[in-house]
Amino acid sequence: MIARLSLSVIALLAGLGMAAAQQQAPANQSTNPIGDGPLKSQQGGKEEPGSHPAAASTEVFVDGKLAVPGAPADSQTVPSKVSERNAKLDAMPIMALPMGLSDEQKRRIVDSIARSNIPVEQISAKPADMLPQLTQVSPMPDDVKAAVPMASDFSIIRTKDKILLVRAPNMVVTGELPAE
Repeated sequence: MIARLSLSVIALLAGLGMAAAQQQAPANQSTNPIGDGPLKSQQGGKEEPGSHPAAASTEVFVDGKLAVPGAPADSQTVPSKVSERNAKLDAMPIMALPMGLSDEQKRRIVDSIARSNIPVEQISAKPADMLPQLTQVSPMPDDVKAAVPMASDFSIIRTKDKILLVRAPNMVVTGELPAE
């Protein structure tokens, strides 16, 4: 048994000796392609900081923003603490979110209501407010329903300084337009 143990120890020491004899160049040291020693930039001690280009970042998100070529600058994936726009959207009730009407469609609605004889009401409401069921609303003018189909299910309330778009079945103000 002692002979077997000593034979194992000798084999182990021989293996370690062979491993120590094989010296390898350090992984971070590059060799000169000409083959005449270290590169010129590696001679004479320390290198200046920033003398080598920084490695390109491979992260997809940086501070919650997409950091890939062609990504939108301020998308909804950006956290509210980084994006002022997303912080405002997070604080806004869902029913008060913008309706997606173009400027031309908004102008058409405002112009049509200005030409109509819809009475001016004294009411103070903002988007996402729920109005009492007995609140007087006016139907959307027919020319607007034909030109802006997405506004056809809105009723309106005309005030002195704005036009409120109301979903009549539940009486929720879903948008407002400035009256001209």
